[in-house]
Parts: sequence; structure tokens; C-alpha cells
Amino acid sequence: MAEPSHPRYRCTSCGNLTRFDVTATRRTRAFHHYTVGGELTVERTDVLAEDVEAVECTWCGPAGVVETLDAG
Repeated sequence: MAEPSHPRYRCTSCGNLTRFDVTATRRTRAFHHYTVGGELTVERTDVLAEDVEAVECTWCGPAGVVETLDAG
């Protein structure tokens, strides 16, 4: 399954385009490969669903106003 595209964000308070604290819930399916000795390697993780709950500017925190930018 393809990884969902991630939107770009912009803080309208300070102009930040690069640093955001994103709180999200993901539902995933992962391929776990265990060695005979019991060591785990996760070889593939597919994101089945993702719900972004909150986005905050790292610099402004909750006082900032973050907008989602249009793709392209």
C-alpha cells in the first residue's frame, strides 16, 4: 500500500514553513521478521489510515495559527 502524501504547513503568526509538532493517529500493517534467536526486524510498514489531530508551530506553540498549503 502506498504511503499517504503529507501536506505542507505554514504558521501565519511567524511565517514558519519548516518546523511543526504534528499529533496524529495511524493504523498500520507491518511485516515482522524474527531471527531464530528471537531478534525482531520490522522490514516493511504500510500506513492504512492516518488522522491528523493537531498541528502546532514549534516556535509559536498553541498561540500560532497554522494553515495547510495547497499542493503544487
